[in-house]
Amino acid sequence: MTKRLILAALSGSIVQFLLGWLIYGLLLANFMSTQMTHFEGLMKDMNTWTFMLLTFFSGLAMSFLIAFIFQRWAKFDRFVKGMTAGMIFGGLVTLSFDLYSLGAMNMMTVAAAVVDVITSIITTGIVGGVIACVLGYKLEKKAEQPAA
Repeated sequence: MTKRLILAALSGSIVQFLLGWLIYGLLLANFMSTQMTHFEGLMKDMNTWTFMLLTFFSGLAMSFLIAFIFQRWAKFDRFVKGMTAGMIFGGLVTLSFDLYSLGAMNMMTVAAAVVDVITSIITTGIVGGVIACVLGYKLEKKAEQPAA
């Protein structure tokens, strides 16, 4: 692993954590709550440090996967390329998970799954763009110009 890969993954996970808090924690909290089946003891308290830490590490794992793919195989180093790939990747992973959840559990409505996939496309797109930017950032020294 290179320093650049680690920095890209950390940057992506910070962005993912903040976007998750903003979108799911604030903007969609009420909607998603009404679209989910509530079982006694299923959900843990989301205001604990363990919830926050594990949520961050979840995003870190996803960001490492995206950063590894971008650096190792895709060679993405621009925001738009990373955003496009992140949108596709995040959308398909979330679609897969949500379709399974809809088929196997009584946990969410179809509306919640649709909103979740759309939200994932947006957030993972931004995260992918950030990761690609960090991977492509060039530290160039300015060429010394001769005195006139």
